Amino acid sequence: MEEYNVYIDESGDEGIRKGSKYFILTAVLVNKKKDLGISKCVDIIKENIEINVKSQLHWNLIKGYPNKLMIMTNVGEMDITIINIIVDTTKMKFIKADEIYYHFSGYLYERICWFVRDKKAVANINISSRGNLSKEKLMNFIKTNTNKFKIDINKIKNLKIYPNSQKKLLQLADCCCSALGQALKYNDEKHKRYISYLKPKFYSYKGKYLGYGLKYVPGNVEFLKEFEELIIYLDIKK
Repeated sequence: MEEYNVYIDESGDEGIRKGSKYFILTAVLVNKKKDLGISKCVDIIKENIEINVKSQLHWNLIKGYPNKLMIMTNVGEMDITIINIIVDTTKMKFIKADEIYYHFSGYLYERICWFVRDKKAVANINISSRGNLSKEKLMNFIKTNTNKFKIDINKIKNLKIYPNSQKKLLQLADCCCSALGQALKYNDEKHKRYISYLKPKFYSYKGKYLGYGLKYVPGNVEFLKEFEELIIYLDIKK
């Protein structure tokens, strides 16, 4: 059976009404057979922007718009798939700030399972470590919410948590996630251009991106202006 390695990172502060407007979870999915080759591409990116290959590629520490644009153009040429869960924290009424990560990660694992199911594959999930993230708590959440989120637990072969410094493709997920965060935060053509290179890599089903590679939460309300204008810029149909 085929295997996909999945790398998950987040952008934004999930503090409701006192953190960032958007909290984003991003997964980068790579066929296990191609993982090493794509990891080497990350080393080439580091060399091009004059970062030691042993150093961490961190979006917020990269200087210069041309360097960030170069990274996105390179990502656009990689054989990867990207899934984004975009949480509008201004619309949260009943979920506590410290529960947002766990709750909305359910949408991410749901879509990961859809993707590997259609590929007749399983997923090895690698998650960026964060202060309050517990593998046991996360696995318990997934197992107890398989019906709510339609998560096929049999499609998840492994789930591990790592510091970004240990996995080059976690660093790539950081770049993809943070670039989307900046496109929404600044809401200008300069920053939206980053995402134009990523669009072909977004998970889609029968040509549909919304709800798949781009999942906006909550989905039963109108989009905020920044997200609305981003999907118009990307020419994505609702």
